[in-house]
Amino acid sequence: MEVNAATGKVKSATITTLLVDQADFGGCMVELSVDPQSILPGCSSDWVTLDCLAVFPESTKSIAQTKLSQAQIAFVANRRVRVYLTDARKANGYCLATRIDVFGS
Repeated sequence: MEVNAATGKVKSATITTLLVDQADFGGCMVELSVDPQSILPGCSSDWVTLDCLAVFPESTKSIAQTKLSQAQIAFVANRRVRVYLTDARKANGYCLATRIDVFGS
């Protein structure tokens, strides 16, 4: 059986909610104003994981923390973000955000 992972990007969204958890969801997640499932149907709705627990082999806690910091800045400053995601890695069904870009003004 061959399984192909998909990647995609939410071109422009806002961060509507931040979540930090000590055991589930990869440790931290963000809720987006654009549903990631509309980009990658294999993703669960609304949220993406940043993998703050570094459970995926290509993740590090440092990079995940940086992505979370980017999301927090965007949330507080009410800035739009571009989020790259993959359905190759999921935490509790939520796809991994591999990159977050914060837009200026």
